[in-house]
Amino acid sequence: MRKINLSLLVCVALLCGCASVGNNFDSRKIPEIKKGETTEAELSKMFGPPNQRGINSESGTTLTWIYSEAGVKGETFIPFAGAFVGGATTKVKTLVVQLDQQGKVASYNYSGGGLESTGTTQPDPENGTASASPARSPKAQ
Repeated sequence: MRKINLSLLVCVALLCGCASVGNNFDSRKIPEIKKGETTEAELSKMFGPPNQRGINSESGTTLTWIYSEAGVKGETFIPFAGAFVGGATTKVKTLVVQLDQQGKVASYNYSGGGLESTGTTQPDPENGTASASPARSPKAQ
């Protein structure tokens, strides 16, 4: 009996993982960005290397940091009940910095947030078919 319980625990632990994309940069450092002063080298020191680098229409550079994380709740894998109590969580952070021709910050934009969804389905009132339930913000609960 003990071997079965341990095997079940290992299987559940493996299935309940999460996946992430990008470099999880420290968004608490964003207030340290100073327009007209902070350079690309300083930004890389604060947030790590950007995920994307491009040229914008004003002949400056655009740097983008993106981090996304998704995880499945362990309850999702409970037989029968999983469809009602399970779900997933997601988190996304994006920082876009525009550099001027001198290589200093001209402007920046940060957005971030997360969602929590349940595993249940609800009928779509427009066509009567089942669709995933709307996502809920963890802060709205």
